Amino acid sequence: MKLYEMFIKSKEAGRSLNFENLTKEELKTLFIDESISDARIASLFEVKPSRVTYLRRKYGITIKNSLIDQFLSPQSDIAEKYNKEMKGVTLTKENINKISKALTHFAFRNGPIEDMHADPEKNITDDDMMKLNKYMVNRMAYVFTLIIEEKWGELNFLVEQMDLMFGKEWDNAIPDDGGNNEQFIKFIEQLTN
Repeated sequence: MKLYEMFIKSKEAGRSLNFENLTKEELKTLFIDESISDARIASLFEVKPSRVTYLRRKYGITIKNSLIDQFLSPQSDIAEKYNKEMKGVTLTKENINKISKALTHFAFRNGPIEDMHADPEKNITDDDMMKLNKYMVNRMAYVFTLIIEEKWGELNFLVEQMDLMFGKEWDNAIPDDGGNNEQFIKFIEQLTN
């Protein structure tokens, strides 16, 4: 039985419904999952529709936010379909160059090395930067070739060897999206407008 129907039956049984006791989750279920309008919710709880609208907006319960949540939720059908589609579009041999350059910029070039390159005291020349960039792009291309070709044994060997020889004394990795997640959410918001 749906929540709206449960509230109706409760009201028909003589129980009073108090709008103040309506939880955020219940309001979201009514409005998003069951598509009950503010006016019908207001009628059910015997309050003005503007109170329902105000509370929904206060909680961020909007159709737009629901679409964004569905799009970003890894459990949603929309997100699963989109991620699968983007994996097929992104992880191709034709994109290795683009992926390698983008990730070199993201993980290396747009980081501290750029400040070092700009600092005349560090003495990192434009030629040095070109060599470093080319080195990074080529190595990234190799790693993504292994991923695209699903050479998991070779990739595992690379990871295990590098971990064994280097990195034991380094700090643990902490994922840093560099603001990418925020930009992705803005992109999704534009798609849902």
